[in-house]
Amino acid sequence: MVNQRVGAEGDPAGLSPRAAPSTLDVSGAVRRLRRTNDLSQRDLARLVGIDQSQIARIEASHRGIDVQLFAQILEVGGMRLTIVDAHGVEITPVGQDVLRDNAGRRMPAHLDVLEPGELPYFALRGPRYDRAKPRVRYQHRRARDQRRTEDGTGPNDDQPTRSDIADVERVTRTARLVQARRRASALLADDCTCIPACWDHAGCTPSCECRCGG
Repeated sequence: MVNQRVGAEGDPAGLSPRAAPSTLDVSGAVRRLRRTNDLSQRDLARLVGIDQSQIARIEASHRGIDVQLFAQILEVGGMRLTIVDAHGVEITPVGQDVLRDNAGRRMPAHLDVLEPGELPYFALRGPRYDRAKPRVRYQHRRARDQRRTEDGTGPNDDQPTRSDIADVERVTRTARLVQARRRASALLADDCTCIPACWDHAGCTPSCECRCGG
């Protein structure tokens, strides 16, 4: 596992070949935290659980420090490390519980993941029976771009997570339960005049005048 560092010069991740990112003044931020919270180096070190000499080196150095350590230092001072876009809007990380494939791998972060049960055209045209059914599918770039154009959605739509799917399923189950209770009450009502087709339909059909099933 690579230890990411903040405040260092250059572009170790290789994300910007044209220009190095602006350098974060970690030492100045730590000094600001101590001044805001009236903490000595020894006080801050004790709260973080490190030696006072480490705080002194951080404030005297321009080499940068480990991200997790920096976040921990900020946390004890009531501050936090965050990422914003060019307009100053905070960027939240992708959820850890995103849907995964049959091998437990995350889907490609730059592609759109389909909701469970939503099948792409090629899967409907030529289903495969020689392998396990995929838990989740994603759209390739061409299909993704076409869909975004048609739906008017942008590239910032998040991939669905397990908690998202659980919420949808919970709402669906609740709606079905309410509908089932409504239909059960209609069965016991003397004024129910539903036509036979209603009982094969999810509620009253358009031609039913009773409307007891919604």
